[in-house]
Amino acid sequence: MKKLLALLLVLVMVWSLAACSSDTASTDTADTGSSDAADTGDSGDSGASADTPDSYKIALYGPMTGNNAQYGETYRAVCELLVEQINGEGGINGVPVELEIFDDKNDPREALNVASLIVSDPDIVAVVGSQTSSPTLAAAPVFAEAGIPMLTPQGSHADITTTGENIFSLCCLATFEGGVVADMMLEDGYKNLAVIYANDDYGVNIVEQWTNDVEAAGATVVAAETYVSGQTTDFTPLLSKIKAAGADAIYIEPSYSDAAMILAQMKQLDCGFQPYGCSMLYTQAFLDIAMENAEGLRLCNFINPDSTDPTYLAISEAYEAATGNLTDVYVTNVYDCFMLACDALEAVGSDSAAMTEWIAGVQEWPGACGPITFDETRHPVRQLYRFEVQDGQFVYTGE
Repeated sequence: MKKLLALLLVLVMVWSLAACSSDTASTDTADTGSSDAADTGDSGDSGASADTPDSYKIALYGPMTGNNAQYGETYRAVCELLVEQINGEGGINGVPVELEIFDDKNDPREALNVASLIVSDPDIVAVVGSQTSSPTLAAAPVFAEAGIPMLTPQGSHADITTTGENIFSLCCLATFEGGVVADMMLEDGYKNLAVIYANDDYGVNIVEQWTNDVEAAGATVVAAETYVSGQTTDFTPLLSKIKAAGADAIYIEPSYSDAAMILAQMKQLDCGFQPYGCSMLYTQAFLDIAMENAEGLRLCNFINPDSTDPTYLAISEAYEAATGNLTDVYVTNVYDCFMLACDALEAVGSDSAAMTEWIAGVQEWPGACGPITFDETRHPVRQLYRFEVQDGQFVYTGE
């Protein structure tokens, strides 16, 4: 880990996107679109025993195309960056790491196909993915049955990790975030609240807790409107209902592309209620497409902007130098997933049961958002920080 951090800091000065693309090969798969394997180069392990594998293959699956592709591309960029650095350091115990990338298009059916394809490859020793709860819920039982350790960066539905002891989430439960957002709205003095959310596993799960907390505090949910992500583009009927219901604040729970459309249409309708957003919106892509419509939006996120943690600073500086994009929780969480798998391989080798036991037992492991210890649900214990969009930037407003 320490050697990797040093190499990441050096990379800040020398990284280029051209170097990244030249080190990646692509192959096509019948059911999943594309699968990319990072070039591991010469491992220099010509004297290895017959039991030493040619490489450790780690699968990454997520939305590489479609309405959530920005998140999948972030995962790709971070993992390719880490593969290059690990292999430049000599691999894991002398064995190079190979990355296989699969596109689930943020579709549960596609994720199930991807999972079946991944477990059919006996050389894949760990899995990272997916980005949202619905495809992760679809794929997790396949990995649970196969026994392969799976770590999801953002899948936060309570039922994901219950599918198997080898299934981990680097994101807090969705219900936790829903409660924090409810507290924010209530502490800001709003009593007539509305929510607009995607009709998927994540949306339903997070809004349930938000609603319970709002009503328990004596506030009123005057409207709760749902839509189909990736299909709904006209939100004015839903927003008109919310406006007519007398809402003074709204919780916007969807992905960044949907949220940007909602905010633009809110402005057109002169809705006038204070917007709050979910942690998924803390990304440069959201700021780029929402532009001035995002001004004043309040949200929470797991990144401490004042962090001096060396792990966070190393990956943040390397990623931003490589891509020019803001470091967000998609960067930090996929870093944690990938490096936990690699550290497990270094510690116990590629036996699935041993890797699972090692990951489950980490204590204060140096994650990019702070030390990681898994609770009994195999989620980390973390803190949310509060932000507001001001002058086109996320401004930290407190804990």
